[in-house]
Amino acid sequence: MENILLFIKDFKLGSKVSTAIVDYEKNVEFCDENTSPDDFVDRSLLAVIDLDEPVFFSVGLISELKRHGIKIIGIMEQVKTKELKKLKSVGCDIVLPRTSLVKNIPKLLGELIPW
Repeated sequence: MENILLFIKDFKLGSKVSTAIVDYEKNVEFCDENTSPDDFVDRSLLAVIDLDEPVFFSVGLISELKRHGIKIIGIMEQVKTKELKKLKSVGCDIVLPRTSLVKNIPKLLGELIPW
């Protein structure tokens, strides 16, 4: 089964996202700032990154995930145009407001992960 990496520290949001993903028969792996990209399992297809967390708002992290061929969804409380352009240029496939993540999980999985 494919893995989805969650770089989310907010317990409530992480739980909601995890539940929504598991409903679509995907494994969830919670990651933190100490997780090495080399430790990711081979079947990791997608990462969801809370870009409001300073430890995850990192060009290096996004670039390293992309190097492993992982699709990236970035979430922010408020998406600003300047940040959006920067994040897309370093590898985020989609950047969206935190509030719309959970309800859009089915659509996002369908767009970013081949079934």
